[in-house]
Amino acid sequence: MKITAKYYHGACSKSRCRDCRICPERGDFANLRLTLKTKLAISIALLAAALATSPGQSGAAGGADAKLGIYVECHCSDPVGDDFCGAVKDKVKDSTAYRLVEHPDSYGIGVHLFCIDMFSKLPTVDSKLSGTMSAVSVAFTIYAVDRLPGEVYDDSSVFRVGKDATDDMAQSLLTAVGQIATANKPVFEKIRAAEKAEKPVPTATPKIIQ
Repeated sequence: MKITAKYYHGACSKSRCRDCRICPERGDFANLRLTLKTKLAISIALLAAALATSPGQSGAAGGADAKLGIYVECHCSDPVGDDFCGAVKDKVKDSTAYRLVEHPDSYGIGVHLFCIDMFSKLPTVDSKLSGTMSAVSVAFTIYAVDRLPGEVYDDSSVFRVGKDATDDMAQSLLTAVGQIATANKPVFEKIRAAEKAEKPVPTATPKIIQ
């Protein structure tokens, strides 16, 4: 995953902003689109092989299995990052395709967020800018409890989120999750089929007529 924009403004001599201050154009970065690369960090064939050789005793979440589990882990102490994390979780909850889980269960996608305030404790930066923008790092993983050796790295990205763009960026992140889900669809279908095959078939209890 990559962000198709320059991460920092140029040096003062080359900047479009006057007086060498923080450029108001920083707002341009508040709505950066996440663009997921079309390659996987791991081979689906290797994943399928691992799944085929694992017995699999994971407990699925009943009728909610039709929705893919999304585990969102947040390490965001700054206000913008915290709002962004909450917005991501809300998007997952409201989605018709995913379900938010508190910990990896059965199988799904992990979303690991790390955020810091862009302007906090920076010398020569106006303190009023603190709390207006967060630098966010996200790592995506694939997990299948009892079938894969922990969470397996899939992709990652670093981007900025402005305080007025948390909802838009959360939607962009959910779109990226959808791209990962699509790329790994054969893996998830294999897991789903294996779990259905492992579920015991209920037998009818004979009724004794006296």
